[in-house]
Formats: sequence, C-alpha cells, structure tokens
Amino acid sequence: MPSFSFPRRQQSRRLRRAAGCAVATITLAPGTILAAVAGRLVLALLLAVAAFGCAVRSWWWVRLAGRSRIGARSEDEVQRALAMLEREGWQIRHSLRWAGRGDIDSVAFAPTGIGFVIETKTSRFDPEHVERTAEMASRLQARRRSWFPNGARPVLCVVRAHQVQQTEAAVLVVSLDRLVMALRIAAGTRSQPLFLSPPPGGATTEDRLRQSAPAQSP
Repeated sequence: MPSFSFPRRQQSRRLRRAAGCAVATITLAPGTILAAVAGRLVLALLLAVAAFGCAVRSWWWVRLAGRSRIGARSEDEVQRALAMLEREGWQIRHSLRWAGRGDIDSVAFAPTGIGFVIETKTSRFDPEHVERTAEMASRLQARRRSWFPNGARPVLCVVRAHQVQQTEAAVLVVSLDRLVMALRIAAGTRSQPLFLSPPPGGATTEDRLRQSAPAQSP
C-alpha cells in the first residue's frame, strides 16, 4: 500500500481548510439575510462580502487540494514501480523527512551498495527541480554515509513522460516507463539493452516531454 506521502498530507490539510471556509460561508449567509430583512443594510453588505470572501477562499483551497491529489497519485505510481525492485533484494523507503520544503519522495538502495534519491514530478520539471534533486542526494549521502557505501545518485522521475532517459547536471532524468530498468542498469544489476541505447542525434529530454500529453504539474 502506498505510504502517506507529503502530497497526501498536503491534500488533507488543504481540504480541511476548504471545509473550514465553506462552514464560515454557510454560517455568514443566514446573518446576511437577517440583517437585510431588518434593514441593517451596511451590516448585511459587510456580511455578504465576508461570506463571498470565504466562498472564494474555499474554492481556492479545493483547487490546491486537487493539485496535491495529482502529485500524490504520481508518487503512488512510482512506489508501485519500485516495489518490483524489492523482490530483487533492493531496499526501498518513501517519504523521508527533509529539512527543506516537503520530503524526499523515495530512496532506493541497490544490493550493489549504490543508492538512488528519487524526486517525482507529474509531467513537467525545470532546472530548479533538477538542482533540488541533486542537493537532496548530496546532503542525504553526507548525513547518512552508512546508507550509501558506494554513493548516492539523484534521480528525477517524470511520471507522465514516455521513453525519457537522460542525464542533466549529474541527475538521471527518467520517465516512469524506464525507471526500474534505468535503476537496475545504473546500479550494475542489469546491463544496458542495445535497443535502449540513445542513437546519435536522438531526441532530447525536452523533445520527448513535448511529445507527452500535457498535464498540470503539482
């Protein structure tokens, strides 16, 4: 079963805030009507503005919760894919606490002593995400040297991309459909199949992402 990841916790918090704003809207509505009936128009206007503000705020939190849900589903897909490696002797951990914003989505420890610090994105990423993934891997390796006897490699998994396997700024950028095989190869537990070797002048990561179905990233 997928772990209760940071996006799941974030989704839960945002839904609670949306519910709180909705309750405030419902509470203010009768007061607005009573004030209007009593002829206290200024008070009625103020209550109406407050109710409208709470309603807009509730809608905003619901939208943010929806974005968190998309991110949580992407992490669930990565977790299910990594479960295949556990049957091969790998150790997998998810949702590790991180000093910065959020958490470390997943860490995979290969039998060969190499570790992979994995950041999950739904469909898009930018240089800041690449830099953050590299930083997390570097800091985690420095703090937990015993976990990574043969080093830790940063990995950025783009779930809704297809046939992406590229190294950018020392970060392995890979789509979900190639994640497991790419980790096996990088760890030395499986050799690189010839048909996966990138041809000279082949498509770049950006080209492949542009060919993927567009979706809003969390």
